[in-house]
Amino acid sequence: EILGITLKDAIEKEPRLRDLMETDPKINTMMDLAQKIEGLVRHAGIHAAGVIIADGNIGDLAPMYRGTEGENVVQYDMKHAEKIGLIKFDFLGLKTLTHIQETFDLIARNRGKQFSVQNISLMDKGIYELICLGDTAGVFQAEGEGYTQAIRQIKPTSFLEITAINALYRPGPMAMIPEFAARKHGEQKVEYAFPELKQILEETFGIIVYQEQVMGIASIIAGYSLGEADMLRRAMGKKIKSEMDQQRLRFLEGASAKGFDKKKSEEVFELMYKFADYGFNKSHAAAYCVVQAQTAWLKHYYPVEFFAALLSTEMGDTDKIVKYVKDAQQHQIEIVPPHVNHSEFKFAVEGNSILFSLGAIKGVGEGAVQAIVEARERLPETRFTSLEQFFEEVDTRKVNKKAVEALVKAGAFDGFGYNRNEILAGFSQFIAAAEGVRAAKEVGQTSLFDLGDDELVKGNQVKLENLEPWGRAASLAFEKEVLGFYLTDHPLRGLETVGRVWGALSIEKLSGLENKAKAQVLGLVSSLREIITKKGTRMAFARVEDMSGGVELIVFPDAFKQYEMALKSEGAIVVSGVVEQEDGHTKMFAEQIRPAEDMFRQIKRITLDVEPVMEPKLALVRQWAEKFPGETALCLRLHLPELKQTVELDIKEFRGIQASSEA
Repeated sequence: EILGITLKDAIEKEPRLRDLMETDPKINTMMDLAQKIEGLVRHAGIHAAGVIIADGNIGDLAPMYRGTEGENVVQYDMKHAEKIGLIKFDFLGLKTLTHIQETFDLIARNRGKQFSVQNISLMDKGIYELICLGDTAGVFQAEGEGYTQAIRQIKPTSFLEITAINALYRPGPMAMIPEFAARKHGEQKVEYAFPELKQILEETFGIIVYQEQVMGIASIIAGYSLGEADMLRRAMGKKIKSEMDQQRLRFLEGASAKGFDKKKSEEVFELMYKFADYGFNKSHAAAYCVVQAQTAWLKHYYPVEFFAALLSTEMGDTDKIVKYVKDAQQHQIEIVPPHVNHSEFKFAVEGNSILFSLGAIKGVGEGAVQAIVEARERLPETRFTSLEQFFEEVDTRKVNKKAVEALVKAGAFDGFGYNRNEILAGFSQFIAAAEGVRAAKEVGQTSLFDLGDDELVKGNQVKLENLEPWGRAASLAFEKEVLGFYLTDHPLRGLETVGRVWGALSIEKLSGLENKAKAQVLGLVSSLREIITKKGTRMAFARVEDMSGGVELIVFPDAFKQYEMALKSEGAIVVSGVVEQEDGHTKMFAEQIRPAEDMFRQIKRITLDVEPVMEPKLALVRQWAEKFPGETALCLRLHLPELKQTVELDIKEFRGIQASSEA
């Protein structure tokens, strides 16, 4: 087995291949053709961000061709283009720049303040206060648990320090983060082989972090020109022994000529050699950290606008929408559900609230949203007052039935006098009536509606059939279907208390348990993948989530066979198992899985603690008992502070109630 072996060598070294070629003419022909095309360029590709620049007409210097979209493309690859004197620049498009500009636009619209990136000082303390807290969701290149952990270790207070973190948080130099943090906090002494190195390494506490520092050391210690120093940096990166032997000799001779100790000079060269392998370009890290500081500044001072713009840039990624909505809510920012009367295609801002985007609803395209907004803007009050008006004003060729269904499920028609079940079942009647009115107007006819007779109008208005509203579980299921997550509520809300009674931990607390500890969680299965083992048995990998987070769940064959139905049930489940901690990642191995509803059925008695301030709401208890009759006994525990007594009353008026997650 030789990696990269040629076909010719393979034929010479493998007699079985030669035998196949001799006995099968098809294989012989195939191998003959394969050798003729081996090593040829398979196809022409275009660099995603590369732009060639020359001092004249590029067509006079290199062969050109047209790309599939009409681009002018040089036929040489990057290295050959450089050899003939052309230079390639990479121009990277960052959506974060769009995020920043849209944040400025929202601030101007919502608060009347005009900002640009020039107004953001890189020395602003608010930037580093936010970063040190680890509040980095949405902050450019500072997200992720590992990066956040590095930030918490180092606790940066300046632009130079966040630049160093950006350069250090990469394979290789990442191992230096603990030492960097210890030196910064005075826990480890900062030493320099030569005093002259302080001017180069002081900002990184004596640790070589950047390629530019390698070049600076060569210049100051060994008298390299900057051009020579760059050649040294390249040679170190390539690790070509012959070149490195020459550079070592050049460095030591230069250091000796400047009076530096030979042994220490050798140590410095070896240190440079070690770090040049993965030292990062400082200008690159600094440029990225300018954007990082700008996003941190906006999040610190204008979080509402920051999150609205961030959510708009991530509309196509449900996982990120979930993450950033949760983070915004943790910052006490209200996310107002989508509605045809106030939402736009992107996420918008009103005061200190974010208006959820219509464009983020699955099945509602930009054309449909534009049609809704345009119709709304034409109205005197810029809002729809009824469903009749909505369907009469909006172009239903653009807002089709699929889009309307998604809007209904998302709650975008709430407040028009009908519940979601009624609208979903009967909205086609509004479409038919509106299309009839439009058709009549187009042919110049006058309908009874134009006569001004209120009684006739009322008699011809659409009247939807009365239907029971969806239950909480159904409403939330539809909401998740079209938004990708639960926005207005969560199926587990209210169950946390019951879960604690059963001994369930919140999932976020699992990471704090010891390895191999046993635990129990209450959650929902958000993803499930079955596999067939080598023995032919079935097992599964799942993700279980509660309101605090999620955990990977491994269900081995025996457990899967026993609890498959529970694992695949729609509702909440209670999982008991063993927690494993590995490299900062938490997993849970299932031992028992039970539907939460089964746990509810085991409840024999429910006691409600009633304080005096709750008396006006006791009527809700009656409604609850009437709506969910069952076998579970109901008891009221009354606290009477004036008598310094607590009284328990068993309610005999009802046989009992049904304990369930829906109730």
